[in-house]
Amino acid sequence: MILVTGGAGFVGLNVVEQLRARGDDVLVFDLAPPRVDVPCEQGDTSDAAAVERLFARQVPQAVIHLAAITADAERDAREPRRVAEVNLIGTINVLEAAKRHGVQRFVHASTGALFGPVGIEAPAPLDEERDRPLPESMYGITKYAAERACLRLAGLRKLDVRIGRLAMAFGRWEHKTAARDRLSPPTEIARLARRGAEAVFPPLGPTDYIYAPDVAAALIALLDARSPAHRLYHLGTGVAWSLPEWCALLARRLPRFRWRESSNAAECNVLPLAPVMRTRFSNRRLVEDLGWQPRYDAAAAAADFLAWMEAHDAA
Repeated sequence: MILVTGGAGFVGLNVVEQLRARGDDVLVFDLAPPRVDVPCEQGDTSDAAAVERLFARQVPQAVIHLAAITADAERDAREPRRVAEVNLIGTINVLEAAKRHGVQRFVHASTGALFGPVGIEAPAPLDEERDRPLPESMYGITKYAAERACLRLAGLRKLDVRIGRLAMAFGRWEHKTAARDRLSPPTEIARLARRGAEAVFPPLGPTDYIYAPDVAAALIALLDARSPAHRLYHLGTGVAWSLPEWCALLARRLPRFRWRESSNAAECNVLPLAPVMRTRFSNRRLVEDLGWQPRYDAAAAAADFLAWMEAHDAA
């Protein structure tokens, strides 16, 4: 059985959907039940006793650890302890339970947010070996600490741990939760486009967006790899595109949709997850070591996401 922590979140739901489609036995562990019919136990990864009871009862063979709080600046100021409890202590709780109960493989979902200003200023795609993180937000700081804790404990306790740093995911199943303060700009824009409304957003430039089914497939490739050459991989498409490009693709299919860029933050109804977008990931390791390739470029993602939203009556 594969345990997916944070499986009710939007990346988690994409992972669960793909695992179940190929016949895997999956269990979700999250604060709230998922939006799909899948076995689930509700609980908090920051509660060590609850995590221990879960592992003792279910005895998973593998774990994909996605549980995290994706905090904005307001929550950084309001709840720094809670962000640290979930993102760092929760990761250690799950990792220690995995060791005690003989989990064979542990995949930890990290994030590109840990690069902070390095990711903005980098002249080339962000590389696992060359570029060193410099997180600024509580989300980035705690996720980087969790990543380093995973690597440290894996070495000390001989755990099979693989880490995937996610590029900026968007798309299917994305929704606001108690752990996710804001939706990604591509998803917010797609929702406005379907309503025939106008999207107004600041000029951000291109960034490393990745469609949710692709990032789920990359996490599963990391889970499946028999003997990966590295413990750490960047999970991205290797390309970057901008919000105006995305809007143009949506407008071809939804002619009532209007959009524009504005430097006046007060009139923007789509706000970025970070003040400035980072450059794209290098996915050299992912491609060379695991043979992974993205299925969706921006055009294919736009077509699939609009069809998915229509089928699921997503606002």
